[in-house]
Amino acid sequence: MLRTVDNQAVNFRGRSLIVSRVSARSTWLAVACLAMFMGFVALVGPPSAQADDTVWICKPGQTDDLCAGTIDGKTLPPPGADSQPLGYTRPDKASIDCFYLYPTQSDQPTSNSNLDKDPPIRRVVVQQARMFSSVCNVYAPMYRQVTNSGNQVVYNPAVETAYQSAKAGFEDYLENYNHGRGFIMIGHSQGSAHTARLIDEMVDKDSNLRKRFIGAIAPGANVDVPIGKNVGGMYDNVPACSEIGEYKCLIAFSTFTDVPGETAPFSRLDFGYWVYPEPRPDDTKYEVVCTNPAMLDGSNGAMLPLANLDYLNGVPAGAESASPWIGAPDYYTAECKRQDGAHWLNVTKTNLPGETRPDLGAFAGSGTNWHVPEVNLFEGNLLNIAQTWSGDYTTEQTRIARLTSKLKQLNGKLKQVRKRLSTTPATTKKLAKKIRNASGKHKLVLKRRLKKVKRQAAADRRRVRSLKRRIAVLKKQQNG
Repeated sequence: MLRTVDNQAVNFRGRSLIVSRVSARSTWLAVACLAMFMGFVALVGPPSAQADDTVWICKPGQTDDLCAGTIDGKTLPPPGADSQPLGYTRPDKASIDCFYLYPTQSDQPTSNSNLDKDPPIRRVVVQQARMFSSVCNVYAPMYRQVTNSGNQVVYNPAVETAYQSAKAGFEDYLENYNHGRGFIMIGHSQGSAHTARLIDEMVDKDSNLRKRFIGAIAPGANVDVPIGKNVGGMYDNVPACSEIGEYKCLIAFSTFTDVPGETAPFSRLDFGYWVYPEPRPDDTKYEVVCTNPAMLDGSNGAMLPLANLDYLNGVPAGAESASPWIGAPDYYTAECKRQDGAHWLNVTKTNLPGETRPDLGAFAGSGTNWHVPEVNLFEGNLLNIAQTWSGDYTTEQTRIARLTSKLKQLNGKLKQVRKRLSTTPATTKKLAKKIRNASGKHKLVLKRRLKKVKRQAAADRRRVRSLKRRIAVLKKQQNG
């Protein structure tokens, strides 16, 4: 059911100006910082959708699969250390899939974009999604997102158009490409908002689909949970990730370098980004999800930024270089914080002695709000998590497959025993009749045969009870 959103139109106009400043800053930075790493600028903006035939910007086997390009590169080392290869490789056959929705990028003049693969979209897809091909088969549909010309401050028809378009791509993926495989859902900003709503409307409510759902990465969407809790807000069955190795959960965060203000577009529920059909939650009971990828991957808060230099300020005119990716380890740390109604992921520079590397996030961030570069600032951590999710899920599926095979064997034996038992009454009745008409040794032989049949029947009944108990145990293990 569609409901109206809290009336924040006047205040939200201020946020529109913030978005414009981010866009102008991004353009200047692309020129100023080409050799300094920052290719991960992503314009801020909410969702948009409508059902169309899916156009894929990333799809395995597609000739123009943008996620199939190079993932080679090296680190910008901390002071006193040597540069190292990043070391990412693609598996010959990925065991899982990733479904990705890009953030607001379209500069088309209409409220909703068409499905053209415009350069800004191609650039951000490379920056945010391509590296995940080291873990999974990446499926990224074009969708009719709300453009930079559209209304991105409240739920509206353009938002619904965008969502329905993204949903059509997800349904196409599930119906025609998933083939029962496990999948991770990934997005950012507007893409995260659609991802969050897809989880709410499709995954959270479908126990069968949740069996294939491995986890979600959806920063910059203001997903809500009860204050201090991991589940119970937007979702009933999909918790916010809280432990290393946990999967079938959500990673979401809003990145700042200081306490977000009262009119911060992200990290708050009383103001800012809220493009869902439901009314805003009560901010005295609920808060925005903050999960820290730099803790959940075992890095103890150390961030692992990654970016593609060739796609720094747009799509390269010529061929992409062989090793355009760079990382910057040991430059930032992060921790989730709460204050004044905000719940955010706070980034701090490590300030190592002799540090000369550029402050990557500051180039694309807007003051203390680092929403724009947040995916790439944590990309290495997110890849670590996705790899762990993939391994754990695959191991679990192997275990379930073994249990399923064993269950099949036990059910086969149970069927055989029950079939044998089903003939016992007729056999005993027939023998009893023969015994009444027999005499001498023949009668004794028939009596012994009848006793044997009854003993076998008793053993079969015990066997049935035993098999049913073993099957029940295995089913419980299979489901949990």
